[in-house]
Amino acid sequence: MPLNEKALEDFLSWSSTIPHVLAGLAILFVPGLLVLWASRVRGVAMVAVSAPVTVSIAAVAALVAPVLGLRWSLVPVAIVTVVVAVVALGVTRLALKNEAVNEPRRINWLAGAGHTVAILTAAFLIGRRLLAVFGTPESFSQTFDNVFHLNAVRYILDTGSGSSFTVSSMTGGTFYPSAWHDIVSLLAGVTGASVPVAVNVTNLIVGSVVWPLGCIFLAHTLLGNRVVVSVAAGVLSAAFGAFPLLLLDFGVLYPNFLGNALLPVALGLALQALGLGYQLPQSRTVVWLLFLAALPGLTLAHPSSMMALLALLLSPLLYLWFRTALRLWVRSPKRWLALAGMVAVLAAGLGALVVAWKAVRPVEAAATWQPFESTGRAIGEVITSSGIGRSVSWVVMILAVAGVVSLILRQKQLWLVGMYLVMASLFVVVASAEFGPVRTFFTGVWYNDPPRLASLLPLVTLPLAAVAAVRCWDKWIVPMVVGRPVITTIRPESRRAALRGFALVIVGAVVTGLLGFGTQQANVREAQSAATPGYRLTEDAPLVSPDELALIQRLPAEVPAGATMVGNPWNGSALAYAFSGRKLLQLHLLGEVPSDATKIFDGLNEANSDPTVCPVIRRLQIGYVLDFGHQEIRGWDHGYRGLDDLVTDGVAKLVDSEGQARLFKLTACGQ
Repeated sequence: MPLNEKALEDFLSWSSTIPHVLAGLAILFVPGLLVLWASRVRGVAMVAVSAPVTVSIAAVAALVAPVLGLRWSLVPVAIVTVVVAVVALGVTRLALKNEAVNEPRRINWLAGAGHTVAILTAAFLIGRRLLAVFGTPESFSQTFDNVFHLNAVRYILDTGSGSSFTVSSMTGGTFYPSAWHDIVSLLAGVTGASVPVAVNVTNLIVGSVVWPLGCIFLAHTLLGNRVVVSVAAGVLSAAFGAFPLLLLDFGVLYPNFLGNALLPVALGLALQALGLGYQLPQSRTVVWLLFLAALPGLTLAHPSSMMALLALLLSPLLYLWFRTALRLWVRSPKRWLALAGMVAVLAAGLGALVVAWKAVRPVEAAATWQPFESTGRAIGEVITSSGIGRSVSWVVMILAVAGVVSLILRQKQLWLVGMYLVMASLFVVVASAEFGPVRTFFTGVWYNDPPRLASLLPLVTLPLAAVAAVRCWDKWIVPMVVGRPVITTIRPESRRAALRGFALVIVGAVVTGLLGFGTQQANVREAQSAATPGYRLTEDAPLVSPDELALIQRLPAEVPAGATMVGNPWNGSALAYAFSGRKLLQLHLLGEVPSDATKIFDGLNEANSDPTVCPVIRRLQIGYVLDFGHQEIRGWDHGYRGLDDLVTDGVAKLVDSEGQARLFKLTACGQ
């Protein structure tokens, strides 16, 4: 089949997922929308903030459900939603009585249409690339971490518990942030979608809807709630190869992907709560409530995203500290005492940050990623938005540099430049600093992993680029078209004003197209090209080949539901659990297994001659062997030689096969 026809067929296959997409949108947005409605938040902010609040609700509901004796479903989500909405309603009403609060403005339908177009444009630009990467709804990433992620979703569906304290028991662990897995399992449970379809639909919504909405909300916080801000931030949200595409390729790091997508809203709420930037028409109390409501989801998506938020807030908090200290020094009659108090506050804050920084991180043995480039090259990649070896993103680079210069020259929002420098410094350290305790202190939170920090750079580059884009629009383009500063309203009785407004819309559409074209170049195309092969089902696929998948799909008819299979997880057989629901002895490449399971892996074919093998088979209740050979991911070889030659050694009989993939039923040990 020609390439274009195949691409068209893959695209059309997504039409069958429209009900799943609608269900996914409802799951990710409706609970949060109810809370935001109760908080009297309206407009773009209501939609943008709703997804992070929903993730928090889902993650907390997953923790609470086992305590209440409830299976994981929409029921515990609904219970927590009602509780949070009632609290929000009560706090908002109290704030309306005790604080000066601006009532929500009347709906401006024209502006609303502009914001909607901006959101849809961003969703299209990102969504088309994600669909091209995924290929078909049933595709799955053939990467190391995906064995855990897909099996964890199946594990939640089977056990009925999505708690972060129980999901990790699948591999013998004690805690694993499971917010992403909770959302995916809800979608699979509600719609009946297969695990791969639920994963792809969820990631499509998070990448092409949640992320750009968050970027637009953050831009509104910095530049005001205007259509031009939404358009600039929306188009720019699709301009980076480093996010969302990178984390859907490398790893794959789905929990980090969700956490990063939630960060713009959390950062915007934090800045509003601190009194920086443009405010929601709510009281500061309500904004603080919304910020706190977004934190559980951010943390339980991935704790490193929470630590990224702390790093990003360092600059704004230091700015507020200096401003407050200076004001006290000038106005306080006891200036030295006031200064001493401020120094104590600063020391306590930095101390708490250091303690948290050292506590919330993986074990050092897991943070083994090495630097891969020179310091100069790393700095260049930050400036040019070309992190991890991508091409220079010229339009983004020019706008971001212009944004920095504009803020410095105008002496405005310099803490935003500070945020950029903090995140840029962390990337330079992880990408180029010598491996050792200093590098691990600063970047061990992200496993010393350059791609994880590269994926955070768009979060600080985009606002700077948006500053330049909006300023260019206000100072150059608008006066050129209408002959005066920005038009905020168009009076119906003024035909000339209407014509100018129409001309401005046309020019805006052209400029938007040019910005979109300029940012959708080599940088994002390379990210798409790099990610695509990992989702393709080919004969030399790293984990599962077409033959192996065909055999897996027949397992429900050939292996009883309660039976346990054994296989080499490194060759992809572990994914049979996610795809068929039939359990294997080892469900993850690094999963903990019973202490005597090595007797099976190394000597199952000796069951008729070694008397120590059969007792282990009976204790572990092993009935079948799924044999995908010794072609392992990354070309490794972990042995598992005890699973070879089972028929020859009289230990098992062949039940089914597809190419080189085979399913055996044990016949030894009285099976």
